Amino acid sequence: MGLVPAPEDAALIQQKQQQALGYLRDNDIDAWLVFVREGSEPILTSLIAGPSYIVQNAAFIFTRDGRRIALLEPIDIQNGAGTYFDEVIEFRFDVGQPLRQVWARLDPRRVALNYSATEFAADGLTLGMYRRLLDALGELGLEQRMVSAENLIVAIRAVKTEEERDRLKTAAEITIELAREMSAALKPGITDSDLADLVRERATAHGASGASASLAVNGVGKNVKGPLGKVIEPGQTIVSDMGAVYKGYKADIKRLWYVAAGDEPIPEVLRRQWDACQASLAGALKALRPGRPGYEVHEEAWAYVEERGFPRDNHSYGHQIGREAHDAGPWLGERANPYRPAEGRLEAGMVVTLDPTINRVGISRPDAFCMGCEEMAEVTEGGGRLLHEPQDELWVARF
Repeated sequence: MGLVPAPEDAALIQQKQQQALGYLRDNDIDAWLVFVREGSEPILTSLIAGPSYIVQNAAFIFTRDGRRIALLEPIDIQNGAGTYFDEVIEFRFDVGQPLRQVWARLDPRRVALNYSATEFAADGLTLGMYRRLLDALGELGLEQRMVSAENLIVAIRAVKTEEERDRLKTAAEITIELAREMSAALKPGITDSDLADLVRERATAHGASGASASLAVNGVGKNVKGPLGKVIEPGQTIVSDMGAVYKGYKADIKRLWYVAAGDEPIPEVLRRQWDACQASLAGALKALRPGRPGYEVHEEAWAYVEERGFPRDNHSYGHQIGREAHDAGPWLGERANPYRPAEGRLEAGMVVTLDPTINRVGISRPDAFCMGCEEMAEVTEGGGRLLHEPQDELWVARF
């Protein structure tokens, strides 16, 4: 929880504000009104104002002609919530009167509010807060002028600035270092919980503010998730779905090991699974271009797995990543899923995960191992570009 803007975020906050103002200009929207109270919309408020936690009540307004107005109670002014706004209006308890005065001055024809039927990150305006807006602005035509801020919020959260991509890159690099430490720790008697503890405890030593790992340790045909305190034994795969957090940005990467007994070779079915997922990753990177809808990349990427004799897993092939492991914006997923929209077009600067897995989520094949190869990639004009060093070979721990 951040109560005050971090000085290192100053340029980033202003860049995000400019993204919002540009969207308003380009889409004939007169104003964006972000109406929040204690604890609500922490990621969005941190991006556009600095603090991730509003103590009282606040209204942040951006206009098509470039004005940035903050209506704040004294404690939030003291905390710096208005630092990056041109006009800060102080009120006590009831924002209604000053909000009406600003509305009358701006007289917006179209005002964007944070509601959406499909995009979770754009649905922060609660019913109670909406009713408060109606009390304040209903007689001034709020309902006739409001539009969803869904695409605006996707634009500022999904399209990453250079600073955001640098933070994600560092988070990914730290995650990979933690995976290497896991490799060194793999000895007889170690448990999946020991590995998860190592990731959490070692994160700060690498400059992260935190890290976590979900461990799936299974023999052939099994796909139970952990950590469960399970002792790791030969004949199992270890799938570590893990991510470090660096300056507020989160990595989401999978690393895979096979635990062999002595000089035992990698089982042939696992080697074929690995090759199928690597081919899928290569194909997904080629497809990851601006203008492509997410569902097309999803279908093309899974096809590489199916062509090699394995069923696709029952999950989206990839998702946006940023301030959350699942960030706003087009998913690489099923076109028919209304709650994780995949019809949106990819844009340059978006960062997504690419996540081919087999025998992990929802669809089980009894003669296959549980495995996955998740990486993080930026959308560019020339296709997807990985933010970090990939796992280009199956790691083997020999007990």
